[in-house]
Amino acid sequence: MVDTMQVELNSLQPVLKEKTLITKNLLEEVSRDQEQATKVMEQVMAEEVEVKRFAAETQAMKDEAQTDLDEAMPAMHTAMEALGALNKQDITEIKSFPKPPPLVQKTMEGVCTLLQEKADWETAKKILSDVHLIRRLLDFDKDNVPDKVMRALKKHTEDESFTPEAVAKQSKAAMSLCLWVHAMDKYCEVTKIVGPKKRALIKAQKALEVTMLDLRAKQAQSAEVEKHVASLKDQLEASQSEERHLVKSAELTKKRLVRAGKLTTSLADEEARWAETAE
Repeated sequence: MVDTMQVELNSLQPVLKEKTLITKNLLEEVSRDQEQATKVMEQVMAEEVEVKRFAAETQAMKDEAQTDLDEAMPAMHTAMEALGALNKQDITEIKSFPKPPPLVQKTMEGVCTLLQEKADWETAKKILSDVHLIRRLLDFDKDNVPDKVMRALKKHTEDESFTPEAVAKQSKAAMSLCLWVHAMDKYCEVTKIVGPKKRALIKAQKALEVTMLDLRAKQAQSAEVEKHVASLKDQLEASQSEERHLVKSAELTKKRLVRAGKLTTSLADEEARWAETAE
């Protein structure tokens, strides 16, 4: 029995030694990889803060550009509604003037200027004869008006007497065209300011997109490292559990071996006494 327990104890020792070494190596690997995971996580967290700041700045740029554009939109909507209300009779009314009132003349000069036509009454009458005039004005490419056209238009729109109310006193139909001229002037004035902001916004949005892609890649890397560390921790826990079990088994075997040794010695002493008594 004692011999059997000794064999068992002897067989446990190399297994325990090997398991202790495996546990030690795993512990070092977990510690090393956990340190790397922490560094990666810190980098990701720092980049997340930066991306949020960048995104907030980009949104602020977008909001600012939109606020500037919104300033021009009420006049634009009013002008579009007024144009939509014009009919063939209204156009004929304006065209019928042999010598138009001054503000009607100025209105049509503004229209001609924006359409990049000669700003005189003869040209204005030809434009008014176009059956698609209203659609032409409604679809006007207001985002690409040349600077020289806007400079030429200013001599009309900066005239304090050139207001929709004043024009209406000479021709209600011309008032709608006057509203359109002023709306185009206001819109182009605003977009001249907004243009650079829009270009900066597009550049910032592209940079943000690249930064977000980089962040997502780092987040994926961080998740992968964390997953690896979690797997190592599971292995370490299993190894430590096995090591504890082996240590416990070895200690139990040692105790049993000691008790068995004592019992064997006691039995041997008792046998000797019996032999002496028998003699």
